[in-house]
Amino acid sequence: MRLAIRAGLCFTLALLGVSPCAGAAPQTVVLYGDDDYAPYSYVENGVFKGMYVDILRLAARAMPAYRLELQPRPWKRGLDALEKGQVFGLFPPGRKTERPYVQPYSAVLYRESVVLFCHDAVMRTPRTRFPADFAGLTIGVNTGFLLSEKLMAPARAGLLRLEAAKGNEANLKKLALGRIDCYASDRGAARHTARRLRGELASLDFTLHEVLELSSEATHIAYSARNTPAYKADFIEKMNAALLALRQSGQLARIEGAYLR
Repeated sequence: MRLAIRAGLCFTLALLGVSPCAGAAPQTVVLYGDDDYAPYSYVENGVFKGMYVDILRLAARAMPAYRLELQPRPWKRGLDALEKGQVFGLFPPGRKTERPYVQPYSAVLYRESVVLFCHDAVMRTPRTRFPADFAGLTIGVNTGFLLSEKLMAPARAGLLRLEAAKGNEANLKKLALGRIDCYASDRGAARHTARRLRGELASLDFTLHEVLELSSEATHIAYSARNTPAYKADFIEKMNAALLALRQSGQLARIEGAYLR
């Protein structure tokens, strides 16, 4: 009888959105993550890995009432599933006003930065002010990369030229060969690729040098406004608390350093 009463109480609490009772089986929670966004989240040899994957798995250790399942998805497919309420949450978007289907965003995972890398020959002339000091140069960008107005405005005005190529590897090779003057990219993604290409770039007598930061954006878990299980508020509260605790303890900084230095 006592077991039956306890089971009924746990079920009632779950319906009210309160944490599952101690001793109950953990609640499985599925989050989708970008499957092609190295070094943040990506699939390699069939394994889902990356900085955000490590951060979320570590945070989940402090949440015994939940079993976190991270599943890789192509980014656009993940956003579509989030909008339709087919998945509980998706990482790692920045805040976008054009996404009313997100409610809410989590605590900050990391702050990504778009920076400008330039060939040493280009930097023989001092260049510190953007875009004035970069007039007439060709800047490489990744095909499909969402460009900030800081880059688009001078390009539209004809002050500089943007040239797209598919991915970090292609652009870094073009930069090393002097086929573009500079390259605008996410800092972590470019450094990750440069490490992977270290031998090839060294043979071209090229070292990746960051010139200046163009923009930065905080990243989050985006929770679907249309996916509202009873545990939603409790999970979000506990995940936010876990992320904050990891930040304060310095554990997030260590994970970031392992991927981005």
